[in-house]
Amino acid sequence: MKGAHAYASMPIDELYRWFAGEADPTSPTWGDLCRWVADTPELLARLDALPDTKRQPNLFLGAIRYLDGPLVGGPGFLAWVEQNWDAVERLILSRSTQTNEPGRCAVLAPVLASLPQPVVLGELGASAGLCLLPDRYPWLDAPGLVVAARWGLDANPLDASDPDDARWLRALVWPGEDAREARLVAALAVAAEDAPEVVRGVLPDDLGWFLAETVRRAEAAGATPVVFHSATLAYLARADRDAVVAEIRASGVRWVSFEGPTVVTELRGRVPDDGRPHFVLALDGEPVARCSPHGAWVDWLG
Repeated sequence: MKGAHAYASMPIDELYRWFAGEADPTSPTWGDLCRWVADTPELLARLDALPDTKRQPNLFLGAIRYLDGPLVGGPGFLAWVEQNWDAVERLILSRSTQTNEPGRCAVLAPVLASLPQPVVLGELGASAGLCLLPDRYPWLDAPGLVVAARWGLDANPLDASDPDDARWLRALVWPGEDAREARLVAALAVAAEDAPEVVRGVLPDDLGWFLAETVRRAEAAGATPVVFHSATLAYLARADRDAVVAEIRASGVRWVSFEGPTVVTELRGRVPDDGRPHFVLALDGEPVARCSPHGAWVDWLG
């Protein structure tokens, strides 16, 4: 029986057609391949048999890039998948979509800088911690932002200095997004020199102690406690998302969310949709901007 999450419950061909639309604006290569996959029953049967949220297209696509597979649909692609399915499946089952997009810092930094300084940052779903470093990237101007301490929570923390973890993060970048991949490589180098602390824990079970420790660290530093997340709650079932939000609100921390427009229940329908794939940036549950999912553009709300 499939789970409640859309990645687990949506018909597999619809899932790949939906992802094609998400990828089209910046990666026509993935858009075209996903539409081909959606029309290829023998491949869909394999992908549909993956457990629960492992059916997510980005995992399969990331595995293809990681294994240096072909990027264009057709008989050659199908033959490659058949020949390499054991390796593809093993990678999908052992890895997660932990896209650690430093480009989001360009959108997050102004909101973080608007809070009383200094701040202590706690990130949910931190991956390798690249979004915990908005004040350390030479290509990002973050005036007024003073970070007293930073740490993150992740179900499977990654190490920016580990070649295999770095290879996986690069594999999650979509074909054609060369500038994004170059920025990721540069951010990995910064993080490898002085990596932020990322501890192991899952949502919502481990949220309580993480929030409490973030508050404690902020009090010790005379700083504002801030908990933020980007493209993290989307991987939880709706009830767990709502539980996370309720616990954050009750903790007294400042809360910055950067998620798809329907992910945070209380933000659904509150930001006009101009037809582009987008995320909603919010502070303490109030929307402040409509943004590119990877931080390439931002429309600040009045």
